[in-house]
Amino acid sequence: MDHNSLFGTIPDDVLSLVRLRELKLSHNRQETECFDGFVHCDITPDDYQGGDVCCNGDNGKQICADEAGVDIVFYGRLFCLTTGLSGPIPVGFGNTPFLEVLELSNNLLTGNIPPEMALLSRVAVLDLTNNTLTGSIPSAIGVLVNAAVLVRGNDLTGGQNK
Repeated sequence: MDHNSLFGTIPDDVLSLVRLRELKLSHNRQETECFDGFVHCDITPDDYQGGDVCCNGDNGKQICADEAGVDIVFYGRLFCLTTGLSGPIPVGFGNTPFLEVLELSNNLLTGNIPPEMALLSRVAVLDLTNNTLTGSIPSAIGVLVNAAVLVRGNDLTGGQNK
């Protein structure tokens, strides 16, 4: 499901797939696009109170973003939308013991890397590059000695960027 312009948070339902082996949700962050909110969007900037916004592009394609990807600019007339998966990485990924590949790169994910990610004992690739993750890299991740753990392009401290 990578390269699909997905937006919003990663649904908890995914975490109930205990036999899941691969989850590729990378490259959903798109370039920011700006729209005249009074012409192309489902709500005007004056009426916006938060939440999702959808606007119609010149090519007929609808672009949507959640609150994390919405900016109102140019005297409150334009919506500038950046789509992508956002919010924190769900702690429940530790409950998917068969997961071998988890690709979450190039999104708008925020917050810390949950230490529960170390429970992914079979993971070979854990790609968290190019998000907006913060905090320190959990030392527990060090048990993933056979995994390629990729974290560059975030605002993380400590640990190593493998």
